[in-house]
Amino acid sequence: MSHRYTAGQMLELRSAPRLSNRPSGPCEVITCLPHERGPVLYRVKSLGENIERVVEEGDLAPSSATKTALAENETAFTIAISKR
Repeated sequence: MSHRYTAGQMLELRSAPRLSNRPSGPCEVITCLPHERGPVLYRVKSLGENIERVVEEGDLAPSSATKTALAENETAFTIAISKR
């Protein structure tokens, strides 16, 4: 079975069926995880969070969401520079 979605694609993350703190809403596929058997897995990052999650393909759905200009320019680290 191959991956239906690709890295960089914006999708809709469905809410978790059991007790979980995983939010539903738009997310970006970070990478497609390798597998031989079992569910197809993806590493995704929700737009409202700074963490990445591993989710099954069944928890994802196509979305019309797009990354905002602010989110595209976001970096993991910021450096403050003072002028003297």
